[in-house]
Amino acid sequence: MDSMKNEDQITLSQVALYTTLSCIIVSLIAVLLYLTCSKRYKLNWFENNLLETAKENEENAQSHEVLVHCEMLNNNESSIAGSSRSLNRNVGSPISNTDDPTFWVPGTSSITGHCSDIHSDYSEPQSPTSPTSSNRSFALSVNSIPIVRSDKHVVLTSTSPARPKMASMQAKLDHTKIDTSLYQQSAPKRNSSMSSEDLRGTLHFTMLYDAIAGILTLRLIEAHDLQPRDFSGTADPYAKIRLLPDASKTNMWQTRIHKRTLNPVFDEDFVFEVRPATIGRRTLEILIYDFDAYSRHVCIGGLKIALAHVDLSDKVELWKSLGPCSEQDAKIELGDIMVSLSYLPSAERLTCVVIKARNLRVFDDTRNSSADPYVKVSIIYNGKRLKKKKTTVLRNTINPVFNEALTFDISRDMLKHSIIEFLVMHDNLLGANELLGRAVIGNSHEVRIEEKQFFDEIFRTKSATAQWIPLSDPRNLR
Repeated sequence: MDSMKNEDQITLSQVALYTTLSCIIVSLIAVLLYLTCSKRYKLNWFENNLLETAKENEENAQSHEVLVHCEMLNNNESSIAGSSRSLNRNVGSPISNTDDPTFWVPGTSSITGHCSDIHSDYSEPQSPTSPTSSNRSFALSVNSIPIVRSDKHVVLTSTSPARPKMASMQAKLDHTKIDTSLYQQSAPKRNSSMSSEDLRGTLHFTMLYDAIAGILTLRLIEAHDLQPRDFSGTADPYAKIRLLPDASKTNMWQTRIHKRTLNPVFDEDFVFEVRPATIGRRTLEILIYDFDAYSRHVCIGGLKIALAHVDLSDKVELWKSLGPCSEQDAKIELGDIMVSLSYLPSAERLTCVVIKARNLRVFDDTRNSSADPYVKVSIIYNGKRLKKKKTTVLRNTINPVFNEALTFDISRDMLKHSIIEFLVMHDNLLGANELLGRAVIGNSHEVRIEEKQFFDEIFRTKSATAQWIPLSDPRNLR
């Protein structure tokens, strides 16, 4: 019996414990569910805005007439006057003329005992309006609200003015309310000192000089009213920019080609390294060329600016007139090629290293103003081409770096009476290859004196010497 009692006690205690734990768990679940739902269904700013808009629409949809039911009035003039005086006594406003009673719309505190339905409060008018007969309606104005009264009703013909609408994301912009004068920028004044005969257009650009870093940044923005060079009435312009004097031509840049336009928009930045001590002696030169894939490019305008006359302490924005190109500028520069020559007399071997080229003529404007150059090297003796070799083709560049050595077996005496010809070619995948430029070294009347001296140097020393050689016009090729 004792064991059965103990089992009953244990069972009851367990049930109580389980019940308590169950209640606690259910309560926690309910609290968590409430918190989750409250956070989930909490309105954000967008939903609040929609709710306010809906309330405004509901207010506007209500009737524009508010009907106030007052106590029944008598049909004679005395009852109307008595009622009016009774109302006036409650309000505290005396009537000066009892023969011409005036109907008053009392405030909320006075009209509570006389009216059955009141929808809104109104104050007393400043100037009452007299009725003409007992059966006619009475019109008065309460705070600029027209009121019409009959024997049984007082009708307000309009509601209180609605509050202004809040700005919403759904509201359409009214473009007529935008002040366009705030967004207008005054164009910089253009330099028009040049005569109309010499004017070749105008150029818009900015300059910014960082004296600490020694960096001059030129942003070429646009050109206007360029002159076409042929009957087509248009051009394919591009610009070449460099700092003068610059014998090494390392500070020369070129823009992209813009097809069939006389008002190109360049929007390109160019950086020059110039020390503060020398920037005052530099001259900025910008030349505009007309691109032609099948003939030489023609200079259609240019300008030069002495940087000593420009205040570079801050960013400078300029409009400058383009003038006619000089005879030297009209001859487009085709770039330069760097080569190294060495001759080994014991082996009778000439080693020609084609190092690199720069600023080559643009041939293919469809690939961001580029070309596919390679170099063909030939040894010409008495007008005959004895030997020739070529480098590999480098794609999509006008500043190729080859670093290729080409060797030729030739005697010393024959080499002294020969010329070394370098032809920079464009590898045309769809047709015949095009000549981009030509350079020659040797003892010939067509060789410049600098190249003659470079050629004689290879016989006086066994070490290799490197030099930049300018490329000439392909039309001068014999």
